[in-house]
Amino acid sequence: MRKPQVEPDYLNMRYLSRERWISFWYQIMEVMETKPRSVLEIGPGPGIVMRVLREMGVLGVSVDIDSRLRPTVGADVTKLPFGDKSFDCVLAAEVLEHIPFSEVSGALKELARISRKSIVITLPHYSRFSPSIALKIFPFVPRVQKVFPISFFSPVHRFDGQHYWEIGKRETPLSKVKQMFSAIDGWRLTRDYLIEENPFHHVFVLEKRY
Repeated sequence: MRKPQVEPDYLNMRYLSRERWISFWYQIMEVMETKPRSVLEIGPGPGIVMRVLREMGVLGVSVDIDSRLRPTVGADVTKLPFGDKSFDCVLAAEVLEHIPFSEVSGALKELARISRKSIVITLPHYSRFSPSIALKIFPFVPRVQKVFPISFFSPVHRFDGQHYWEIGKRETPLSKVKQMFSAIDGWRLTRDYLIEENPFHHVFVLEKRY
């Protein structure tokens, strides 16, 4: 099993920024949209998302390589100790960038193997700036919002001790990452978007083909 990259110090205001809390909301919302009875969370971090999901009546199990985070099960995302179709939904938020890009395809196959219905993933998306547009015309119709990441001359990614890669860097453009998701046998990428209030986080939702 690979070693943890950082100290498990999540309960501080530097980490728990306003943008981070908004990302937690999107994770919870996307998971609950799938109407799951059971969820596996890869990399629980401070445990906030899992705590809320459990309070909402979902059977939640967490996995991490760092025992100090007190996960339900200690395991690596590339080799999960669960049988096929063990959970309705699998959540991997800000996790896959912590392994080399060459290993991500194998990790995705593991997530697909153990999920019955859906997979929710968030990943860091580098851009030099990210303007957004929001439009609301009618009172009872949800507003439409869109973020446009802009990055001229995308830089080469340098491993910083945590992230092996990020969307938007020269080696891993968004098109390459989406192609990898679309190549998962038996699954389809149903939607992806940048979080308007935290455009460094990109959300992907995959659903099983029936």
